[in-house]
Amino acid sequence: MGNKNSVEKYLDSLPDDREIIDVSNKNLDYLPNLSRFKKLEKLYCHNNYLTSLPVLPEKLEKLYCHNNYLTSLPVLPDKLEILCCSNNKLTLLPILPEKLGELNCHNNKLMSLPVLPENLKKLYCGYNELTLLPILPKKLEGLYCSDNNLTLLPVLPEKLKDLYCFRNKLISLPNLPEKLEALNCSNNQLTSLPVLPEKLIWLYYYNPIYEIVCDDDLNITKKKIKIWNNFRYLYYCLKYRKRFLKMMEPIIKKRYHPSYLYDLEEEDDLDKKLGEW
Repeated sequence: MGNKNSVEKYLDSLPDDREIIDVSNKNLDYLPNLSRFKKLEKLYCHNNYLTSLPVLPEKLEKLYCHNNYLTSLPVLPDKLEILCCSNNKLTLLPILPEKLGELNCHNNKLMSLPVLPENLKKLYCGYNELTLLPILPKKLEGLYCSDNNLTLLPVLPEKLKDLYCFRNKLISLPNLPEKLEALNCSNNQLTSLPVLPEKLIWLYYYNPIYEIVCDDDLNITKKKIKIWNNFRYLYYCLKYRKRFLKMMEPIIKKRYHPSYLYDLEEEDDLDKKLGEW
């Protein structure tokens, strides 16, 4: 099926109500019009030589077009739930449908990502040229953004379980969600790590800090990182104590001024009030 006539002949043989079309691994460099397939839900056209795709049917839910030579994608149907367009030559992505739950745009030439839909649970965007990530959806469970040019990460969603951000230019990590189970932040420019969640069961962190917290036992590593972070906090508190006190002096004087007691009433609990004070 490696030529234009053969693929057209194959598609012509299919009924209009076809729900799945699989033309993967056929050496195709062309895909004809698919508009007559009104009920098409799944399209597999990966592992070919395609440089473009036709207009996509409205009911399409899954599109697998990875391992081609695509430089752009057509408008994506509103019902699309899975998009796998990795290993192409994409420089931009179109607007992403609200129902999209999984996006794999790994290994392209993307310098930015569009707004991510709220239902997105897995994002594979490694091996691109990203310098920033957009706001991450609250439902996101897996973020795989390795091998980019990221210097920071956005706020991480509470439901995130997997974070793979190795081989970037990160100098710090945001607070890690309590549900995080796997973290690979190796080969960055990190000199410290945030507090590690109790549910974390896999960690790889080869960075400038590795000599300080290198241990095979993850529980021991967590304790060492906590001790190290406490030490850093104490160090900077002592180093900048004069500046800190100067900034806080007006606030301290106002809060602990005796005038606070003037507002006490007979029925007030003195111990409770003093505790708040």
